[in-house]
Amino acid sequence: MINPNEITNKKFGVFMAAAFLAAYIPLTIAGLAYKGGNTILCLLLFRFISIFIPLIAVLIARLPFKALGWKPKFSFKYFLGALIGPQILSWIGAGIFFIFNKDAFGVSLDAYLAMLPAEARDAFASAGADPVPVLITVTVMSLTFLPISQILPSLGEEAGWRGVMYPFLKEKFGPVGGKLIGGVLWGVWHWPLVILGNYFYEGEYFGKPFLGPVMICITLCAFGILIDHFYEKTGCIWIPSLIHASMNASAVPLMFMLKNGNQHLSVLGPNCFGLIGCLPVIVLAVILLVTDAKKRA
Repeated sequence: MINPNEITNKKFGVFMAAAFLAAYIPLTIAGLAYKGGNTILCLLLFRFISIFIPLIAVLIARLPFKALGWKPKFSFKYFLGALIGPQILSWIGAGIFFIFNKDAFGVSLDAYLAMLPAEARDAFASAGADPVPVLITVTVMSLTFLPISQILPSLGEEAGWRGVMYPFLKEKFGPVGGKLIGGVLWGVWHWPLVILGNYFYEGEYFGKPFLGPVMICITLCAFGILIDHFYEKTGCIWIPSLIHASMNASAVPLMFMLKNGNQHLSVLGPNCFGLIGCLPVIVLAVILLVTDAKKRA
């Protein structure tokens, strides 16, 4: 882990400028592309370009890149927690969401098909695929293959946020204040996608366009506390990257459970980026903050 004393105000300013300003260009285009139905271009700009900019910003700011913790420190406990922890929390949150929104539940390919280009959507729909086997397959993949396959893209963000931004902010504003400010900034980094593209929150959701940007900050604040806790315990940047990847993967199977026409509920759930869907993560984040504060006291 980087010693926060090695992150000067000047270097942090250079890092933040590079991490945000450079990323906002492809993120803005990605948001507009997503809103226009060009999912492939959006994912290309977001998942293959923008997501690596925080890592590149670490190099631009000439921060101690090698100190991020590249040597894997295998611990089965933390590996398993990173792999399936976000999945369990997400499914609990989804269960709570559907308890209060029973009519929104239904195994369907509608939400997934809505994200595809028109040609692919028509071809997929004409095949008449059964949504239940698809859901089972995607669920198994989200618990195994998907998080592992997304470690490298997630590393692009984690090297910047948990590797540099959180240590600096915790040193300046204390452990609690630093993590909360860091979570808000992490959410703000995603704003072009949320505001311009309705990414994370589909359709004419409740409180649009203001609630979506607020919700992404709340959910990423909670997840940021969880991810940073694992990073502090292991000192290995691969563990937060795996949690980040698992967090994203957990939302995929839940996409097949929200009936089409209920996208206005997306700021609530069922995935972990909605308020109800994120409740278990928020509760755990509060517990971690309180526990850590008691240990320091």
